[in-house]
Amino acid sequence: MTKRPILVALIGYIIGIIEGLYLQISIVPLYILIVAIYLIIKKYYKRKKKKFKIFSIQRYSRYLKIVFNQKVIIIILISSIISNSIILIQNQKYKTLYKNIQEVKLVGTVISNKKEKEYKDIYNIKIEELNNSKRYKNTKLLIKVDKKIKKSLKYGTRITLKGQFIEPNEKRNYGGFNYKEYLKTKEIYGLVDVEEIYKIENDKNNNIIYLFREISLNLTNTIDEMLNKEQASILKGLILGDTTNIEENIYEKFQISNMSHLLAVSGMHISYIILGINTILKKRIGKRKTKVTIIILLIFYMMICGISPSMFRATVMGILVTLSDLLYRKNDIWTSISFSLLILLIYNPFLIKHVGLQLSYLGTIGIILFYKNIFEVLKNIKSKDNKVKFNKKRLLLISKIKEILSVTLAVQIIILPIIIYQFNFIGIYFIFTTLITSIIVAPIIFLSIISIILYLLINPLGRIGCLFLQVLINILIKITDFSNLPYSKIYIPTPKICIIVFYYITIFLSNYIYSIYRKRKINQTQRRFRNLIELFKYKKRTSKINYNFIILIIIIIIFFYRYIPKNLEIHFVDVGQGDCTFIKTPKNKAVLIDGGGSKSKEFDVGKKTLLPYILDRGYTNIDYVIISHFDQDHVRFYPIYIKRSKSKKCYNRKAI
Repeated sequence: MTKRPILVALIGYIIGIIEGLYLQISIVPLYILIVAIYLIIKKYYKRKKKKFKIFSIQRYSRYLKIVFNQKVIIIILISSIISNSIILIQNQKYKTLYKNIQEVKLVGTVISNKKEKEYKDIYNIKIEELNNSKRYKNTKLLIKVDKKIKKSLKYGTRITLKGQFIEPNEKRNYGGFNYKEYLKTKEIYGLVDVEEIYKIENDKNNNIIYLFREISLNLTNTIDEMLNKEQASILKGLILGDTTNIEENIYEKFQISNMSHLLAVSGMHISYIILGINTILKKRIGKRKTKVTIIILLIFYMMICGISPSMFRATVMGILVTLSDLLYRKNDIWTSISFSLLILLIYNPFLIKHVGLQLSYLGTIGIILFYKNIFEVLKNIKSKDNKVKFNKKRLLLISKIKEILSVTLAVQIIILPIIIYQFNFIGIYFIFTTLITSIIVAPIIFLSIISIILYLLINPLGRIGCLFLQVLINILIKITDFSNLPYSKIYIPTPKICIIVFYYITIFLSNYIYSIYRKRKINQTQRRFRNLIELFKYKKRTSKINYNFIILIIIIIIFFYRYIPKNLEIHFVDVGQGDCTFIKTPKNKAVLIDGGGSKSKEFDVGKKTLLPYILDRGYTNIDYVIISHFDQDHVRFYPIYIKRSKSKKCYNRKAI
């Protein structure tokens, strides 16, 4: 641990953030209490010689002392206190704004493109002056401009406005979406319903950022000219990470097919850029100049796409790998990933709740930890007929497929609990979609770059490139039709935190055990761990206790736990303008009375509110549906999926 001080600092920083977010108190008294308890135990506790035990705190505490030595503990203490203080100060700043600001009169700068809604346009602005005070300078707000005002704003425009401050909603139901916490991950303090708005001038202070935004806007306009609306929206997601114009049903198909990562610029895109630049320039300008060019272009690309967590991680890690090669230094992957995450959390500690950040970093960690072992297992799988001989091309193809599968499985193993916890479903066709998309995505990215350049310089050649690009994008859209296959989307109840922790402990421990048995050369600690496992096996064989029987009893108890009679529970679900009641009977039956509804096409109450609520409560189907009357605020049916219940007395509906 002492060899990776940045990793140690990151661990401490995360501890401080989590403690500040969930306990919302200073971490210093907790540390004082822990130190006091430790000193008391050390002073009054006397060690006694005891018989040998496999599981003994005294026996294995020395390993903790080796890992968490004095230097490591000091770094963790300092970094956790710093992050804890920052998160508490930031939370207090948010609370003060919510409490003191109602009527808003401000001067600010638009820092986003227009996001269109049914009746209003939404912009992100950075405050220069709020209610004649500069206390909240550089604070970000969302402004909602009524379409009747007819004001179209561009990035960099300075404005003055009057309006009413709107505090973001917290979660309204058990396990529901917390809009206030989501906005904190974007450093946005709240919303303003605009009454009057006036343009002042275009911003002249951030010329570099404004230049990158103009380049990005020109690229998106060029893509819109080259392709039709659907194809352009997907291409913008593929090469710029811009998913704002992708229709909801298409984005959902990407999610169900486990292809949504393609629409967020990440490590795959960065690796293609590095590979492409190396291929083109290495022989022409030399190795060192090529490395410098890669670093400059990666920074340029990140600024154009916007600094999302996945983009920042991939770019920083790509730059550090290139820089280490340029300086003839060995790159440490754990230091690289820790450095990028630490910078992000210093910039905004609330990003730790960002789902994209969690999936991006956990996916990378999964590849680091599990890829080699999974590939080793797949590599050892041979044909049933050993007499079959493969030529070199076929062997190379099989090896490549195994590599892709190893990466995919390594990522899916570690992000699976987060996917289930956040989205309540899994897609089972991810292996097939990953194999197919790995063939087609690289040509789309390279061809799109070439086509855009040709379209701007030599328009006829660019249009020819667009024809091939359209074919490839249509194929990519067709791949998302895996989402229409049976069982492509399996709903799963929200797991408890303890189950997620147990899952991670199990997979990490299993991977470690497999690693130490696979390696020929192991260190002293790994040898002791192997000896401990063998000793445990020996004790199990010689013991009179039937461990298999105990495990079987535990499984039976867990299985029949749901059938144990419980108390009647009645939950009134907040579905906005409407009524909905969810009942859990003593015999564990689920009863739904009404389901809410909305006349607005922008928000589907059943899909966005009711279904997640039922899954968060631990149910995947409803036994009885009772409808009081058929007004739209009580029930709204979507004839997507209707399944006959086992009792044959009612219908189960996934969207109501």
